[in-house]
Amino acid sequence: MSVRKYVVAISLLVVMLVSACTTTSVPSVEEDALSRLDVSKHPSNVYVGLSGPYSTQERMVSEAILSAARSIHIKQALALDSRLVTSYRSDKGLQSFAKDEAAFFDDTAMAETINQLEILEVYFDPEAGAVVIVKNKQEDGEDRIYESEYNKEGKPTWLALYPKLDGYRFGVGSAKRHYFLNNSLEAADFAAAQNLLDLKTEHAYSVENVTTKNELMERSLYQAQRGLLKGFTIIARYYDKETDTYWSLAASLE
Repeated sequence: MSVRKYVVAISLLVVMLVSACTTTSVPSVEEDALSRLDVSKHPSNVYVGLSGPYSTQERMVSEAILSAARSIHIKQALALDSRLVTSYRSDKGLQSFAKDEAAFFDDTAMAETINQLEILEVYFDPEAGAVVIVKNKQEDGEDRIYESEYNKEGKPTWLALYPKLDGYRFGVGSAKRHYFLNNSLEAADFAAAQNLLDLKTEHAYSVENVTTKNELMERSLYQAQRGLLKGFTIIARYYDKETDTYWSLAASLE
């Protein structure tokens, strides 16, 4: 699928949005953009896209639409590949550490997906860029599978205890605050996907080598994991101001 098809599909949606704005204004808001990303009040065929700040509103809307469409394709299937290499010596401790993580999804029908999106709301934030809420007309809208509950401190209970629901598996990921909000959330989302991979690994390979010489122990370890997540969706988010950390709750089909 060519990049040009993506650009044409997104451009058409942006033109439609701008035309609609002649009668319906697109508000610029000062409130926390993270609250705009909560789609729990919407049916399951509603998605949120976040752009990050760009020089023009048109570019921000385009990036946010692409972000929302990406979520739809990731929900269909998300392939993960994780590799870890460590080297340890008893007199010096950890000497080296390398980690390589990657995620893949099928984007061959991205342009068609974008053409099926209906824009419900658009918000602009000076730090987060554009937040676009869209409905995928190719899906039937159903109730969300989970709604966050909170403890006395106002923190979601899923930070300490994973939800339990037949047919689904849940994972939690976190990330320290990045310069841009979209990068912070992407990092937390990816960590949640990795957590799900740890819980459901279709392929795992591990090799460890331990040697002892002159009372010194050297240990090297290589680990590899691969898995395919179906129905991967970000269910809820939370920002902890005390630790400056973003948290994501993700779900996938068992």
